[in-house]
Amino acid sequence: MGNGPSITLLIADDHTLVRQGLVQIFSLYKEFTVLGEAADGREAVRKAIELHPRLVLMDLNMPDMNGIEATRLIKKASPEMGVVIVSAYDDVGYVTQVYHSGANGYLLKTSDPQVLRQWLNEAVTSDEFFCPHLPPHQLRQVVRSDHGEAQRLINLLTSREREILQLIAEAQSHQQIADRLNISVRTVDTHHHNILSKLGIHDSVSLVTFAIKNGLVVLPR
Repeated sequence: MGNGPSITLLIADDHTLVRQGLVQIFSLYKEFTVLGEAADGREAVRKAIELHPRLVLMDLNMPDMNGIEATRLIKKASPEMGVVIVSAYDDVGYVTQVYHSGANGYLLKTSDPQVLRQWLNEAVTSDEFFCPHLPPHQLRQVVRSDHGEAQRLINLLTSREREILQLIAEAQSHQQIADRLNISVRTVDTHHHNILSKLGIHDSVSLVTFAIKNGLVVLPR
């Protein structure tokens, strides 16, 4: 490793110690160059577009915008940019949504630094989605999950609807969501109604349950 062009990185994590630790780790490997850091999902999107790294190492659970939605926006702006999600969550539901966000892979935060190094190198040489902690049969199910009814419904949601669903799951009121996103309460009401309609769900409790089960929202543990 390290004989070819440098692999440029953007590292996104809301925990300063984790983020700076990753910067220090990858500074030890000659094939990587860290271009920048981001402390939340929106900053990750902005810096990815601004700095155009080869890879973004993205935390799953971040404030303001989670890693899944940030990945969707990055991939929409720059489909060729690689994104690898790192997370403490080993749930298949999260892996499924990460896969459908367009990310290149999913790694656990408990991974050894050499494992991170190996899979980030893999991300720039292969188009296959990777998730080394999942058994092969579960990974095949994730890759085939486009054919499931739940995923078909999830794919109907817009980026804004997913963002509002995340905030609903965080128990924020429609007024709080409106203030945070700088939109009207009526607009939030409309989005909420559309989310329920698209998913065929009739109440907010069932909506949040569905979202958690299918990895649509990321809640702190």
